[in-house]
Amino acid sequence: MKQTADLNKNTPPSFLESLLESAPETLPILRQSCIQVLNLTQDKRSSASDIGDIIKRDQAMMANIVKIANSSAYHTRVPVKTPTHAVTLIGFDVIQAMVVAAQLIEQADTFGANTSCLKHILARALVAGTQAQEIGKTLNYPEPGFLFTNAMLYSLGDLILALCRPDVAEQLETLRLEDPTKAPKAELALLGRPLPIIAATMAKHWHLPDSLIHLLEKKPIWPKTRPEGDQQIMEGIVRAANELSYCLLNPSGIGQEQVFQSLIQQFLPPYALSFTQLEQTVTNAFMQASEIASTINIHHQHLTPDENPSYPPIQNQQLQKLTLAIQQTLHKDQEPEQEECFPTQISQKCAQPASSSPSNTGNLLLEYTLAAMKIPEPSNLLTFATHTLYASCGFERVLLAFVVPGKDKLEAKIGYGAQSDAIQTAFHCPLIKGNFWHRLLHQYQPIQFPSLGKEGKNHEIPKDFLQLWGNAPGFAGCLYAPNKPIGLILADRGAGGHSLTDTDFAAFSLVLSQTNANLARLAQSP
Repeated sequence: MKQTADLNKNTPPSFLESLLESAPETLPILRQSCIQVLNLTQDKRSSASDIGDIIKRDQAMMANIVKIANSSAYHTRVPVKTPTHAVTLIGFDVIQAMVVAAQLIEQADTFGANTSCLKHILARALVAGTQAQEIGKTLNYPEPGFLFTNAMLYSLGDLILALCRPDVAEQLETLRLEDPTKAPKAELALLGRPLPIIAATMAKHWHLPDSLIHLLEKKPIWPKTRPEGDQQIMEGIVRAANELSYCLLNPSGIGQEQVFQSLIQQFLPPYALSFTQLEQTVTNAFMQASEIASTINIHHQHLTPDENPSYPPIQNQQLQKLTLAIQQTLHKDQEPEQEECFPTQISQKCAQPASSSPSNTGNLLLEYTLAAMKIPEPSNLLTFATHTLYASCGFERVLLAFVVPGKDKLEAKIGYGAQSDAIQTAFHCPLIKGNFWHRLLHQYQPIQFPSLGKEGKNHEIPKDFLQLWGNAPGFAGCLYAPNKPIGLILADRGAGGHSLTDTDFAAFSLVLSQTNANLARLAQSP
């Protein structure tokens, strides 16, 4: 078990000020397209078309939004092909939260954050958002999407901390599980300010909705009777959804059963909710959160209740019941189904290994080339390339790793496919002159390898990574910006070792070459 921080050790109280004064080096900066979307979604005069026009200029954002709209969370029978259609279906409020979430994930690498920890917090925030939305529907709240945004971004303080001070974020998270009563004092000792105050300041800095800022600044109080105004109803639902999401994802944590019982006693009666209704909102919320999370590369393991075996078993029967219902819901959601096609920024055919053809490869290259040329940032381009190989070319696992400047090693930063989070964490390979990775980074043409296990015989590849990746054949290629190697991409048909074809190699090579061509273009841009 991790040791918590020495809370008597004073941390300078200027943490918040230093974040703002030293931005952008110390603070995640929202892209211009994200800021424009946030501004438009708060303007009552804006239309879905206005917001769609901004989204379609940002290929990475468009891919995420259109994919979310086509997920089963929105039950659409007609495929969503345009960002305007996606905005109309999802709603302005949900768009606000999702563009911020996607931006935070994108910038995790830049700030050296623990990606797994950040995704875990985002998953919890996503559950809170869908939970608030489902409670709102049950109570006939007029704007359930408004509840989603405020409940999800209520975790803004934890998200900022996970990005800017990952060490402190992990210390606080450990303390909350071991002794949650000490968390408020720990925040003051480690940060100099209460975390909600820091979150409110960040929300103002990013021009997030006033309703969220008010929520973060206000001390939460449970009402004795049913609130009458929409603002008071919203505040209670958002607080309940966040406390509930934390309890349900950490049911065996110290004190969580007491928090849960208090929540049931103080929240349900004033809002005239039964436990049966709450159970239904919980299962619906986790189902939707799982469906949305998969579209932004958050694995379902982050949504699974963590029953720590080192803690006493859960005694509260209602908490036990909800935990079991969540596990059954997520298990059902993970059962194999026929793959559903969804459009993104290029035409995606849900390619399977056996269905690839030269004509499909030619169309893919043309569409990928045209889309990639419009992307203005290298990080978006690399995310787009990796996702295209996974979603459009039929590769079951795709991994992108970068050269760590000054450290002579490779670290994985983006991954798609089974166990992608665990594989990314395990991939940290040394760059030694003459070893497999060094040779790969100094040749311009991609290669096909029969098995990474054979390359790991000289201890060039970590054993924990090899255990996860297996001995499947695959492809590897180097990324350049413009003529200096910056990283590489691995792709295969899965740990089962499915055969690779010449068409697969052609698709991989074409996407890789076009990606390098566009990296060179961006390097020359003013």
